[in-house]
Amino acid sequence: MKEPSITQAKPKRSFVQRLFTFSPSGLFKLILACLGVGIVLAILNIDPRRVWSDFFGTISEAWAKGLEMANWAVDYLLLGAILVIPVFIILRVLNAVGKKS
Repeated sequence: MKEPSITQAKPKRSFVQRLFTFSPSGLFKLILACLGVGIVLAILNIDPRRVWSDFFGTISEAWAKGLEMANWAVDYLLLGAILVIPVFIILRVLNAVGKKS
């Protein structure tokens, strides 16, 4: 007859241990994230020295670039909608007329 196995729970780690313990995969992910964000910031012409010297100005600049991109997207969305929406409505009406139940 087998003895029931007693499983021991892992001891809980303290907050400080959880905060400062890095696995190699976690460190690799952090490095990849830093590289990815650095590439995006370089594409947006954001200089790291300016980020440190003018933090809130950088946030304001990033916000302005985001709004500029949103305005660009809205312009093209409206331009496309001028053609697509009427065609969509005409096709819906034609499909509704053609399907008699």
